[in-house]
Amino acid sequence: MADTRRRILEVALDLFGERGYAGTSIADITARLGISKAALYYHFGAKDEILEALVAAPLTRYRELTRTAAERSTPDLLAEILDTTTEMYAVSRLLGDDPSVRRAMRATARPQSQALNEELTAALGGGQITPRARAAYAAIKNGTLAHIEATGGPPSPAARAELIAAAQAALSA
Repeated sequence: MADTRRRILEVALDLFGERGYAGTSIADITARLGISKAALYYHFGAKDEILEALVAAPLTRYRELTRTAAERSTPDLLAEILDTTTEMYAVSRLLGDDPSVRRAMRATARPQSQALNEELTAALGGGQITPRARAAYAAIKNGTLAHIEATGGPPSPAARAELIAAAQAALSA
């Protein structure tokens, strides 16, 4: 059961990335998987439920990170933000690049994502949202996304160290 659900999410993410959310049908997903619509509907009642499940995983990971942010050192928090951003890259691209996804998620995921970003920014600023904390958060999160986009893969250990150093420099400049 869990394997079928995971496969549905993987295939849906691939198809949404290739064709766009609006351009992908349930029939497209089931055809690629080689399963019936009934089998898909056993796991998800509608296409929007698949999208919500895809977005829920990174939001859950970021939410957990905000819960433990105060207990972490700044370098450790920056490293965890980098790792989480790397893990959610495909979903992030889907959210950022597809207008139909942005419209579909405007009322749910977007406010949650913005709140989590603000909490992590405040954690980097010692409880305050400062311009330096915003710069550090942008350096680690957007720097990671830009690196993956440019190289096609996760940051190497050397690139990882540079991204963390850049974010730390923004905090202490």
